[in-house]
Amino acid sequence: MEGKINQNPAAELIREIAAAKLSGALRLSHGQAQAAVYFETGTLTFAASNLRAHRLPAVLKRGAVLNEDQLAKLPATSSDEELLAAIEQGKLLDACTLAKVREQQVADVLRAILLWTDGLWKFDQRVRLAGNARVRIDVSRLLRECARHLPEDFVASRFNGTDPAFERAPADISQQSLTPAESSLFSKADPPTKLSKLIELARLNQEKSQRAIYGLWLAGALHCSDWPKTFAIAAAAENRAGAAAPIKSERPEPESVTASTEKDAKQELEKFFARLERAADHYEVLDVVRQATAEEIKSAYHDLARRFHPDRFHRSHPELRSQIDSAFARIAQAYEHLSDQSLRAAYDRIRARRSPKVEGQSPKIDRQQSVEAASDHEPASGTEINRAEVSFQAGMNLLKQNRREEATRFFAEAATLEPRQARYRAHYGQMLIGQANMRRVAEVELQAALALEPENSSYRVMLAELYRALGLRRRAEGELQRALAADPKNEEAHLLLSSLKK
Repeated sequence: MEGKINQNPAAELIREIAAAKLSGALRLSHGQAQAAVYFETGTLTFAASNLRAHRLPAVLKRGAVLNEDQLAKLPATSSDEELLAAIEQGKLLDACTLAKVREQQVADVLRAILLWTDGLWKFDQRVRLAGNARVRIDVSRLLRECARHLPEDFVASRFNGTDPAFERAPADISQQSLTPAESSLFSKADPPTKLSKLIELARLNQEKSQRAIYGLWLAGALHCSDWPKTFAIAAAAENRAGAAAPIKSERPEPESVTASTEKDAKQELEKFFARLERAADHYEVLDVVRQATAEEIKSAYHDLARRFHPDRFHRSHPELRSQIDSAFARIAQAYEHLSDQSLRAAYDRIRARRSPKVEGQSPKIDRQQSVEAASDHEPASGTEINRAEVSFQAGMNLLKQNRREEATRFFAEAATLEPRQARYRAHYGQMLIGQANMRRVAEVELQAALALEPENSSYRVMLAELYRALGLRRRAEGELQRALAADPKNEEAHLLLSSLKK
């Protein structure tokens, strides 16, 4: 049995395999990323992928389960199974902690593949999991979480304009784990109720209602007899065809990347870097047309993030990591500007002022009152670099007046106009630290600044402030120690490090 993920999403496949109590391996591929999910009579027992971020060393490092000295003692090139044996032999972790690490590893794999909206899948009932790698996972919770984060248009497409009926399932579910929207819709699905009627009763917008219903259905809290079944006929046919076929056992290690795949990956990266080098604006960075809709921009960003996110390259050569960080910083910055309607409008106005018609004139920066309050001079010329410096100085002056929101926009403009100027990127990133929903962009901007000026201790202090805000104390301490190595007299670094240790 096989198909396409956009027609049969991983979440729905996992739900149906569990409901049908099937055994076997579900293999999924998304670009170069591959994953395998194992089942025994409907119970999800393990999952693995070929992404480095999902391997055991990465999980141990993210969870800060072992310190750096302990991690350094582990075999660098071993498989996950060999690493587990080394950890057990060295008595570095007790059995309970090791089981939790394995559970987290599987959960990380599932969270990734459940958000894939395209790719291929294949289910083989003849495969069984070898060894003792089985874990306990709250699959229902992960499926419900998945629905909360899938794109709205993708969730809507799963209903395909139909009006199926939903009813409460016998499965026990904690109301405390539900969002208000999910709780409201769950309470109204008794007796069986049509989708349109549920939305009407819940008094929520259609998108929000569909998302909540889809999540409840995936988690098994709602039953829908009208939902098409992928395995109903195919499973029976394969059972008959494979009754006499031998059962294959395999280790829970992902298939290794072949030499040809590595060559393809290298070529893809080279094309990616070359395209960014040629990109003249945010639209070309995301590889979308100027008239792209908000959904097209969002889709382009997510596609690039899946293929080139720095987390996928965290164990690559430092030079490549630095190049990826810098490249993805441009992608994140482009997406931030083009996904926000007001920022996009301002950016388009800046682009319009770059035309040859006005190239020799002094630019007029929008939000005139802010400019008058922020700057007493006009730029010496109409070049892009001068415009970036004017925006940066305007932001600095507004910051002194504690007009942070306006200052942030000017710092954003400066970083947009001149992305290779480290201080523009650093100050913009620092301004975003206070915005909880923008902290990932803040990290990208600060890391981009450090890629341009690795020895700048002030930028490392800014990054440490971000990690402290995120609750990542060890990361913050690491950045502060690097800041002090570059500048032992940096008072801010000393004060912040002392505060963290207290």
